[in-house]
Amino acid sequence: MKLTEQNAKEIIVDASMKKAVFVFFYMKAPECDAAIKAVNAAIPQDNDFISLVEADVQEQVSQAIAMQIGLQSVPALIVMKEGRPAAVLEGDDVVNKLQETISQFMPSQAVLLAKEAIELEDKGDFANAFAKAKEAYAQDKNNVEIKLVLARIAVKDKQLELAHKLLDNPTREEQLVPEFKDIVSALTLAEQAADSPALKELEAKFNQDPNNIEVLTQYAAALADAGKRAEALQILFAKLKEDLGNADVKKTFLDLLNTMNGDPLQKEYRRKLYTLMY
Repeated sequence: MKLTEQNAKEIIVDASMKKAVFVFFYMKAPECDAAIKAVNAAIPQDNDFISLVEADVQEQVSQAIAMQIGLQSVPALIVMKEGRPAAVLEGDDVVNKLQETISQFMPSQAVLLAKEAIELEDKGDFANAFAKAKEAYAQDKNNVEIKLVLARIAVKDKQLELAHKLLDNPTREEQLVPEFKDIVSALTLAEQAADSPALKELEAKFNQDPNNIEVLTQYAAALADAGKRAEALQILFAKLKEDLGNADVKKTFLDLLNTMNGDPLQKEYRRKLYTLMY
């Protein structure tokens, strides 16, 4: 974005309250050619986390701001954050240290993964959202926001055991996050639903007649729906070991596995099934 007298405050000061603004001071001269090329290649206009403002010092408004900042020469790059300069590159450093400086103001890979998880969560794709959030948390276990994102998605994906591990014994910092109590409440409701009368009735029927395939598959599906995937897989796999040719049991087993993207149980039980088959 080009700097003008009309937009100076909006695109530099106001914008820097939301994300880092890289203000690039230059002039149309050979000594700036390499820096112009490097900056424009490294910072696209559609970057979600940093923005680029191009300030040609041959124009009056750019000269005035450059003088106010105290720049002595171009090319120069000033990073504005929350209305104040946060980093300065001048001369050859604009090219040589550009990527290093950009990385300081870009979110970590863990934060980007968490952002992807939230986008998938918003679309209702909880299985893939859970996989992304779990990967993000594995990369940065000290990030409270990522931890709570994983806990929230774990509840929605009915990964209740993991949700408990994440939410039990919270730190003071975690308890101060406004969403924390909401996630705990959601977990409590999910656990209550997991112990529904309908599930208990199916459990009683299964215990009474474990060879009834219709009851077995219904019970396994209900367990999976309640977040008890490991127990459901155990029941189904035990029956497949007895009779690999049972189409109803195999279909229920495979349907369950196909909903478990990112869950270690998916790989474990797929290996077990392949062992049986081959």
